[in-house]
Amino acid sequence: MLKLISFLRPFALYLLITWIVAIIVISSIPSIPVLKIHTEKADIRLDYLIHFLEYGSLAFLTYLSFSGKDFNMSYFKYLILTVCLILFAAVDEFHQVIIPGRTFNPKDLISNIVGIAGGLVFCILVFRKIAKDLIPG
Repeated sequence: MLKLISFLRPFALYLLITWIVAIIVISSIPSIPVLKIHTEKADIRLDYLIHFLEYGSLAFLTYLSFSGKDFNMSYFKYLILTVCLILFAAVDEFHQVIIPGRTFNPKDLISNIVGIAGGLVFCILVFRKIAKDLIPG
């Protein structure tokens, strides 16, 4: 894991920008069908899982792009980035109102925010472990 993150680190900001553009482009496509798994009792919508993973990845790339050399980040910087990610998620959902065949879905927004939280918690836990391994003593 350390090798992968060390490899990605110099490209993190470029990956972050690419990911943001991809989110904007895909959420601007009119009338995307909802992916579902049909079971005997109910339909399970996969788009909520996709939103969670999409925004968890966004949080990961954001943390990787803006954390220090030892993967630490000040509380204030962490708070600002978290607020910016949530605002981006909200704007992304609200802008779909003007896209034909798309609507604002509060459950999508909740999935986005939970994905951001999950991604940031993952980053704190993983990067803290990596920092301990990098810094002897």
